[in-house]
Amino acid sequence: MLMETAAAAVAGLTAYSWLIEPRWCRIRRHTIHLPGCPMRPLRILHLSDFHFYRGSQYRKRFLARLAGEPVDLIFITGDLIDNDGGIDLCLEALRPLRAPHGIYATLGNHDYMHVKWRNLIHRTGAVIDEKGRTPNDVERLVRGLRDLGIVVLRNQRAEVTIEGVPVTIAGVDDPYTRHDDIEATFQGFVKQGPCLALIHSPCKYDKLTGRGVDMVFSGHTHGGQVCVPFFGPLITRTHAPRKMAYGLNRLNGTVYYTTRGLGSSPLTYPRFNCRPEVNFFELHFGNSRHGGEDGAIAPRD
Repeated sequence: MLMETAAAAVAGLTAYSWLIEPRWCRIRRHTIHLPGCPMRPLRILHLSDFHFYRGSQYRKRFLARLAGEPVDLIFITGDLIDNDGGIDLCLEALRPLRAPHGIYATLGNHDYMHVKWRNLIHRTGAVIDEKGRTPNDVERLVRGLRDLGIVVLRNQRAEVTIEGVPVTIAGVDDPYTRHDDIEATFQGFVKQGPCLALIHSPCKYDKLTGRGVDMVFSGHTHGGQVCVPFFGPLITRTHAPRKMAYGLNRLNGTVYYTTRGLGSSPLTYPRFNCRPEVNFFELHFGNSRHGGEDGAIAPRD
């Protein structure tokens, strides 16, 4: 009887982690207080890790629900596709999204290459070599994004003026496949207003401090995807400390957010205790409730 009960429990958890939680997407809302010149709050939608492949329609339907939400900026932090079969579906899913001050994206490792079973076995968290891997048509993806008006930042900065205040958006290319160049991204940068950085993986978190960045948005880890209660993620696929694999953190005056992302690869599909998510942020500058220091109010689901 005990063995039968245990087998039933395992079967139930397996079914839940494969059939329910990966599609049980949630919307999270955060209010973040940051130092700096006072300005009206910035409303940002942060998306990441769609992993579109042919047939993954539920992610497209979920993104359609977000099209009417009022935001100033939309940030996408990589892994938009899993393979080339997802490019057209990804572009269709993003087409309805609008933000008056722009949609900005950086690339992730899956945008550059199609991961197969044999590619899953390597040192956890390590940057990887693309040799022997199947490349994705990343340039077709980038062209399609730019045709939609999405600004793809590959070790580049963009600047937008919001009610007279210059806001800098710095986009670092994927560090997991060694396409990142943080020095090039910030070359000549002089801080005049808020600076917000996008990077696919949090692994270079320590390289972004001291550069005038107020907040860093990242993904890649999926929050661990399988999280053990009271312990956390089993695998994070990053050199960053475990605590930075998900959620809000602060280091030397910079706030970091690593999202669980919206999707996952079909090769590593299950989720447990780690629901997929999208995040809305309201950033308040110069009027923090924490005596002028950066901080965060608990998120609202």
